[in-house]
Formats: sequence, C-alpha cells, structure tokens
Amino acid sequence: MKKLLKEVIKEISPTREEETEVVKLINALLKRIDSGLKDARAILGGSGAKGTWLKTFDIDIFVLYNYSKYKDDSFVLSDKLEKHLRRKFKRIKRLHGSRDYFQVIYEGYTFEIIPILGISDPAKARNITDISPLHATWVKKHNHLADEIRLTKQFCRAHRIYGAESHIKGFSGYVCEILTVYYGSFIKLLRASQKWKDKHLIDINKYYRNRNVMALMNTSKLQSPLIVIDPVQPDRNAAAALSYENLNIFVDAAAKFLKSPSKKFFLARD
Repeated sequence: MKKLLKEVIKEISPTREEETEVVKLINALLKRIDSGLKDARAILGGSGAKGTWLKTFDIDIFVLYNYSKYKDDSFVLSDKLEKHLRRKFKRIKRLHGSRDYFQVIYEGYTFEIIPILGISDPAKARNITDISPLHATWVKKHNHLADEIRLTKQFCRAHRIYGAESHIKGFSGYVCEILTVYYGSFIKLLRASQKWKDKHLIDINKYYRNRNVMALMNTSKLQSPLIVIDPVQPDRNAAAALSYENLNIFVDAAAKFLKSPSKKFFLARD
C-alpha cells in the first residue's frame, strides 16, 4: 500500500517545474489585478496558498479590501471588484455565492477571484469567505502532511464527493485538510471513518472538551452527519454542507480501498 500511495502522490501532485510555471503566471495576474486597485490587494488563496493543490491547479485569488473602510458596507465588494475586473479582462463571469465572486480564464488557466475583507481576527468576518486566508495560515502549519492531504482530496474528487457547493454537498478542500491533519494521514483517516457514528465529532483543538456541542452550537449547523469544528472559528461546523449520502459514499469507498488497495480509487469516475 505504501508503494501504491507513493505512486499516486507522484501522479496527482504538480511537478516542481509545473508549480514554478503556474506561480509565475499567478504573480503576473496578481500584479495585473493590483494595478489601479484602490483600498485592496490581491493574494493567492485556496490550495495554492496552503501548498496542497493537485495537478489540476484550482486557483483561487482573494482580493482583500480595507476592513476599516468596508466593514459596514461589505455588500458592495462584489460590485466594486466586478467593475475593476472588467477594466482588466475581456471576459469575466460572475458567480453567485454567499458573496458573489468571479471566474477569469487567463493564459489557459481558470482563476476564481473572490472579494473579501482583510481581517486577522475571525470575529471580524462579515462573510465566511473573509476567513479563508486564516484557514490557509492554519493549514500551512501542518505542511508536512501536504501529500497526505492531496490523497484525501483526490480520493474524494474521484468519487465525486469533493466540494461543499449546494449541488455537491460533499467534502470541501478545507474539511479534507482538517480531517487529514486530525488523524495524521490519509490511511488513518480511512480506518477511522469505519467507526464513525451519526454526528461524530471532530474537534482538533478540543474546544468542546467536556461540553455538549449539540447544546452549545446552533442546531442549524448540526444537520450534517459529521461535525467538524473549524479550528479557526470554533462556533462553525466546517462540514455543515455534507450530506448523509456522500458520507456513506466515502465510508464505503474507504472500506473497499482498505480491503483491496488500487489506483482506481483515485481515478475520476465516468
């Protein structure tokens, strides 16, 4: 199994050359976005910032707006960013989310550009996306597990349960990262999943130790079959979007892989 996973990691991870090329492109894009941008700056986010991206290079760019200026008017950020981006790119696509964001195709790569408030304290967030750079900071503290995290992400992607979007209701990249860090490896995560019960609690910082999470957290956040306490924002269930169906797919696939390891478990299904 160790040899097999080593081969999978090599196949799903970008080479140093590929990563260098993409980072160069990202830096050029950041410079382009920053030019003429007022009260804000663009940074790399998501898996790229965390060092956990796959060969597919899902690239998130966060545009951090000045907190003091926009903390009471954060609803205008999407419109402001759209106006700015349309001056920089011929084609942009506005996508709806908890705060609208944008998709840009640049030099053959797809970038998602998200407006957020620049914060250092999670309590100051006006939207869940504002906290995303703090998630990256937390994940980077565990960069020795980057390859293990990649395995978890690719495993979920292959079984079409990767992503917390409403039409997927699966494991977000951040949840994959938290779970892998909590258990210490991809294989340990798979083994642990075989013992999960309904509403199983993952609380990596032991925030709710000796306390009843069901009583302390808003019940609307506890409808998912797995409760994953966000280590950055402990009043949030990071796995709130996860459906019972997709959890069952994960647990079942984990059991089958542990019984008969194969690369097929990491290949996208038709």
